[in-house]
Amino acid sequence: MSKNPSNFKTTTTTTWKPPKPACHSGQNKVFTTTGGIDVYAGGRNRSGGWWMCNAPLDLAIGPDETMRPSYGKTLDGSTVVPKGWSCDQFVGRTDPPKFMIEMDFPDFGVPQVEDYFWYALHDDIVEHEVKSISTQCAGGHGRTGVQLAILYYLLNDDDVKATIKDAAQLIELVRDLHCDHAVETNEQQRYIARVLDIPVGESVVVEKYGGWSGYSWGSDKGKAVTTTGTTSPKTTTTGTATLTATTGYDLNEKYTMTDTQKAIAVEECECCGEIDYSLDEDRCYSCGWELPDNRDTMLCMTCGNDKAMWMYTSPADQDCISCTSRRLNIRHSSMSVECSGCKKLKAFDMVSEYITGQGFVCLACESNTEGSVKQ
Repeated sequence: MSKNPSNFKTTTTTTWKPPKPACHSGQNKVFTTTGGIDVYAGGRNRSGGWWMCNAPLDLAIGPDETMRPSYGKTLDGSTVVPKGWSCDQFVGRTDPPKFMIEMDFPDFGVPQVEDYFWYALHDDIVEHEVKSISTQCAGGHGRTGVQLAILYYLLNDDDVKATIKDAAQLIELVRDLHCDHAVETNEQQRYIARVLDIPVGESVVVEKYGGWSGYSWGSDKGKAVTTTGTTSPKTTTTGTATLTATTGYDLNEKYTMTDTQKAIAVEECECCGEIDYSLDEDRCYSCGWELPDNRDTMLCMTCGNDKAMWMYTSPADQDCISCTSRRLNIRHSSMSVECSGCKKLKAFDMVSEYITGQGFVCLACESNTEGSVKQ
């Protein structure tokens, strides 16, 4: 089964950003409101999903694509053990908070809900006596910062609100409490101001960066750059170098990522190990691995369980990877199987195909066989 989506997810923003430097990881408590509500925050790609919080949670909220654990954890699971038995903690199940809100909230964008949503949410939190809230997004920066800013203002009392003169001050406060990168676009700053009915204030967002060369900063760090073109190509000039990028990509062909494309926030890919995993696209440029989606399932004819599509190599398969590897005596665990190429155990969602007489092939080995897309 091909791991490439039919359409490459693109963002509507023209912002090109460098990878974020090491800052936060995990789900950490950011503030406690005057009413005693603990608010946590983190980024899924920084080990900061709600399931990484060490404290019990009443409510988890965030963009819909960031609200599910990746491979190795499930929200329910089919293993059942007696109540109170200690082995229950090792079945790989993650119990969700009492309440979950999955928002239509595009990366670098704003929530696709009516402004009054937040005021109704405030009333719901009070009515249901919520005492702990988890906020998150992919990196724990832009979209998480928007949630933190709005919740900080709405959930605190009038005395706290009176100290906040505009959205700019509120964002800087959230950055002090959480991370310097909280709230990433001017659109997000204006959205916060509009929802809370406060002045926007001066822009505290730097939306364009220059000086990116390879994997290190050049001398133009922090300088604004110019972007021309609304579709393709888009040219960015930094110092003496001119970099060109396209706004969309054809995944039917392998391609080489330009320096400007690399300027989108990337980190090490869990599949191939290259520093080519896009935090914006939730996909690796080198091997094609992307975060698995648990929503689409298929029935395995051997074990009789409905399993996520990424637990098969093809929609035409009758058996899941686990049952196939068991039948063929291929080394495997509950969530991984040996790749015949690299001989490593790879998570099911990192497996590309099964070759008769050879075995399973992971995405990284398939990518190397077809020719690396790295420069």
